Amino acid sequence: MRALGMMTLGMALLSSGCSFTTAGGLSECTTSGDCGSNSVCTSGFCLPQPAGCDQVVGATSAANPIVLGALLPLTNASGNAEIEQQRFNGLKLALNEVNSLEGVGGRQFVMYVCDTKADVENAKTQATWLVNDKQVVAVFSAGSAQTTGVSTITIKKNVLLMSHTATSATFTNLDDKNGGPVGLVWRTTPSDALQGRVISEVLSGKTAINDPGNTFTVPAKIGVAYVNDNYGQGLFSQLLDRLPSKVGGAQYERNGDVGTAVSWLKTNKPDLTVLAGFTEDNARLVPAAVAEQVKVANGNRWFLTDASKDPTLLSNDATAAELAGTYGTAPASARPDDSVYQLFNSRFRTAYNNTDPAQFSFTAHAYDAMYLVTLGAAYAIGNDLNNPGAVTGDRIAMGLTKLTPPSGQTAKTYSLGPVQFSGARDELRAGNIVNVRGASGELDFNNDTGEAISPYELFKVSGKNFTQLQVITPAAD
Repeated sequence: MRALGMMTLGMALLSSGCSFTTAGGLSECTTSGDCGSNSVCTSGFCLPQPAGCDQVVGATSAANPIVLGALLPLTNASGNAEIEQQRFNGLKLALNEVNSLEGVGGRQFVMYVCDTKADVENAKTQATWLVNDKQVVAVFSAGSAQTTGVSTITIKKNVLLMSHTATSATFTNLDDKNGGPVGLVWRTTPSDALQGRVISEVLSGKTAINDPGNTFTVPAKIGVAYVNDNYGQGLFSQLLDRLPSKVGGAQYERNGDVGTAVSWLKTNKPDLTVLAGFTEDNARLVPAAVAEQVKVANGNRWFLTDASKDPTLLSNDATAAELAGTYGTAPASARPDDSVYQLFNSRFRTAYNNTDPAQFSFTAHAYDAMYLVTLGAAYAIGNDLNNPGAVTGDRIAMGLTKLTPPSGQTAKTYSLGPVQFSGARDELRAGNIVNVRGASGELDFNNDTGEAISPYELFKVSGKNFTQLQVITPAAD
C-alpha cells in the first residue's frame, strides 16, 4: 500500500507540472512553465535559456507546429529600439494572418524571439540555441553584420536564414548552399550596391529631387560618417567608387564613441554629410557634431540612409531642428498607389494603434519576409497530406525558387497578404511556380543570390516625421 501511495503521489506531481531534479542536477519538466525564469523545457528537462530569448509568438498551443526563430535587436545601448519593434510587428502581423488561415498543410507556425541587443556574438549564441535546442527550420535576422554572423551558424545546420533589413552587397555572392542546389540565405531587401547608386545619382544631380519650392545644390565635398560594419563600410565604398573626387569619411563602432567621426567632419568641413549608420549612434553623432560647429548654420547639410528612417532620431527637439528638411533614401516601403501596400498599411494601423508603418524603414519588408517563408513551407509539405514532406530549411529554400517565374515564362500572380494567401499556398503545395507581389514591391528574385531588385524612396524630414518625395527605380549600370 505504501509503494502504491508513493507511485500515486508521484503521478499526481507530474500531472500538476511539478518537476523533479535528476542525479545530474537537471530538473525534469513537461512545459517551460515548470522551469525557472531563466530556463526552458527542452526534451523533458529544464535547460538554460540564452538571455533575451523570452518571447514566443504565434500558435503557441498548436499541435505539431512549424517552428521558426527570430533574432532582432529590440533593444540597444540607448534602450528600446522602436524601429525594430515596428519591424517585429510586421513579422507578427503576417504570422498571425497565416495562422488564422490554418497555416500550411494543417500545421500552424510558432516563433521563438530573441533580443540580440545589436550584439553579433550574442546573436550567434542565441542562433545556436534556436537551431540546436528549439530545432527551428527558419530564422529571421536583422541587420547586415548580425545576419553575416548568424549565417555561420544556420547554413551548416541547413536552416533557412531570411532577413528583412540586411542590405550589404556581401550577401550577393555568399557561399550558402551547404552542398545543396539552392542557397539558404535570402532577403527581401535589395543590395546596397543599389542604394549607393541611388544616393550618388541624387548627390551628383543626375536624379532631380521632386521638392517644389526647394532647390537642391550639388555638394562639392561630401563626408560620410559610417558605422564600422559591412553595412556602413559597403555604403562608404559605393559612394567612394561612384564619386571619388568628392567623397571622404570616417568610421565609428556601433554603440561606441563617435568622436573620431565628429573630429574628421570638423577638420574636413564637408558641405554635405551622409550618415551611414543606425539611429542610436546618429542620435549622438548629430548633437556632438553641432557642438563642434559642424551644422547647417555653418554650411553643412545632412543626408540619411535607410537605417535612420526612424522617428526616434527626431525625438530630441534640437536634433529635429538641425535635421529639418534633410533628405534621405531607403528601399521603398510606402507605395501609396499600390493596392498590396494599401492593404498592409490598413491592417498594420488597425493592429498597432494606428502606427504608420511608412515612418519606419523595412516594416513592409518584414511582413513580406514572413509570408515568403510560410509559402516556402507550403511547398515543402506538398500536396499529399497523408504523406507530407519534411519541412526543412533547404526545402523551404527550394520553395522560394518557385515564387518568381523564369525569364520568358508566365505564372499566376498572387499578392502577399491574407486575401490571396490560400490560393498561393495551394499552388505551392502542388509544386507550381507562381509570381508574388509584396507590400514592399514586386519581389522578382534572383534564385542564385536570394535577393530581388527594389525601388527606392527619396524622403524628407518634415517636423518629427518623414515625407516621401518620390520613388526611384535604380537603372542598371
